Amino acid sequence: MKTGNRQRILDASIDLFNQSGTIDITTNHIARHLKISPGNLYFHFDDKEQIIRELFDRLRTETYRAWDPKQNLAPFAFLQQAFEVFWTFRFFHREMYHLRRQDPALSRLWKGHLNRCFRLLKLNYIQWRKAGWMRGEASADELKELTDSVLLSSNAFLGFFESPEKPASRKNLKLGIDHTNRLLTPYYSETYRRHLSH
Repeated sequence: MKTGNRQRILDASIDLFNQSGTIDITTNHIARHLKISPGNLYFHFDDKEQIIRELFDRLRTETYRAWDPKQNLAPFAFLQQAFEVFWTFRFFHREMYHLRRQDPALSRLWKGHLNRCFRLLKLNYIQWRKAGWMRGEASADELKELTDSVLLSSNAFLGFFESPEKPASRKNLKLGIDHTNRLLTPYYSETYRRHLSH
């Protein structure tokens, strides 16, 4: 099935934003990249901010799908799936502070997104404990600290390794997964630790 221009614009924007950042990329760059007229782009989107907000909707949808407790993923598989989403939308994690300052509506959406991520991670943790992958129930404070550490490190990791001269790579993705896994390791059950070591 042929992909429509609206979808092509969104897909191209992800690639260009990941490669060069949202500040340097304009709607004209996106149109030129796709070999369409600026008018064609503006038929679908009013401005770059609308494109970014729609991409953020896609980020949220893919994150909630990846973090859905119904998948019953073990912790390490959960991290692998989560980082794939981070990789796809890495420009958001690299530039979110700037984007939030530019767009208050996006800032509100981001706060709601983090709150939902916290709830989903907590539900996954409860499921991991029931499955015997995590040790006994953590206190509320301990769980909050664990969740904050996982969210902060996983969101910021790719940006930490990226610079204008050297973009993040799939190697950095693996480093991020391994680093976040080490944060979780003290909470793993002995059985699950042995499973990961094989």
